[in-house]
Order: sequence, then structure tokens, then C-alpha cells
Amino acid sequence: MIIDVSDILKEIGASKDFEGTMDLKDMVYQGERIGFLTPVSVSGNITNIGKLLMLNGRATVKLQLQCGSCVQFFDRDLEFGLDAKLSKENDPDDPDIFVYNGDVVDLSDIVLEFLLLELPIRKQCRPDCKGLCPYCGCNLNFERCECEKSLANEEEDDVDSRLEALKSVLSANGEEV
Repeated sequence: MIIDVSDILKEIGASKDFEGTMDLKDMVYQGERIGFLTPVSVSGNITNIGKLLMLNGRATVKLQLQCGSCVQFFDRDLEFGLDAKLSKENDPDDPDIFVYNGDVVDLSDIVLEFLLLELPIRKQCRPDCKGLCPYCGCNLNFERCECEKSLANEEEDDVDSRLEALKSVLSANGEEV
């Protein structure tokens, strides 16, 4: 999304409102696929504050992400703020400044950077996701497996016989304490 800022560059304090959409292609970020189900809707304003332009805005998009627990794909609406300083020159002392060329500001890199920062570190399809069984790999949200029961029985059989006497100490009235 390209914004023409030629009219506000002439006067300090001048601002320009903008609104529109931009298409982003599906991508892989930190080894995880991010699918864009809708274009990114962007709105806000750019204000001339002297040597810099200030960008203030909001963006919304619907993404398809992969759950980190059960590996199923799920849809997630994401809304995030766009607050950035823009300059015609790169400032090595301030890495938070975005550089623009000529009389136009290209919002693509700015929107993408803020979107990636807003992504959750642990992506989950829902808060109570049970994930996959670590032994057979079945999705515990949709089916039950017998792995946990059979492993519990194996562990009981594997108890060191020298520790059998401790069972009576750890039990009170037939119940574990």
C-alpha cells in the first residue's frame, strides 16, 4: 500500500488520513506457515512533525495458523496497532525508524513487521487443546487412546521389589496420601 505524502511534506503539523487493503502472500516464518485468508485492512494517519513523519494506525487480518499442540490448522483474527517514525534518511542510532523514498511511503514492510511482532509465541487452536499423544500420535481433542493406561500398568509392574514395603507407609485406609 503506497501513500503519497507530497502534500504534507511542505508544512509541519500537516497530516493525511489513509484507508485501504493490501494483499500479503502466505509465508513461512520461524519454521511455521502463516496463511492470509483476507487482505490486511489498514487505516490511520501520517503527520509531519519536522524531520520525521509519524504513522499512527490500525490493521486487521484473518490468518490461518498451525496449532503448536495438535498441529491442526485454525483461523485467527488479528488486530494490531501501527505506530512508527518515518524518515528519508536511515538513522543508525534509532533502529525503530522506517525509511521512505521520495514523496511516497510504502506501508508493506511496516505492516508486515508489526504483524509478525503481534503473532503469539505459542499458537494454540483453543486454550484447552489437549495436543497429540506422545506415544501413538493421535489427536487427543478428537479421540482417546489407551497409551497412558498401558504405560501406567507397565510402571506399576516395574516397581523395584525393595520398595514394596513403602507402599504400606504411603497408604492410609487404602488411599494414597
